[in-house]
Amino acid sequence: MNSKNAHMKKMREQLENWEIEIGQLKEKAGKVSAETQVKYYKQIEDLRLLQKDARQKLSELSNAGDDAWKSLKQDAGSAYENIKTTFTETQKAFKEGLKESKEK
Repeated sequence: MNSKNAHMKKMREQLENWEIEIGQLKEKAGKVSAETQVKYYKQIEDLRLLQKDARQKLSELSNAGDDAWKSLKQDAGSAYENIKTTFTETQKAFKEGLKESKEK
């Protein structure tokens, strides 16, 4: 498998994993107060938008010729890193919020 295909496969797999984890976050959001749910659902929607952007970049990457692939790889990588960072921050916020809910 060449570098382009390997890179795209890795990104697709991670996006699929995030889709599962977003579903898990949505389940957790249903277990908190209504006020907190609004905040959590907003964060989930933000993640879904970032994921959509990353999928679009990945699609562009897969359709790119060899010359354009290097430049698009950087764009796709930026979208990937953006969702990764946001996902990590969202998971942390969910953990803290669920912990606070249990303590109340």
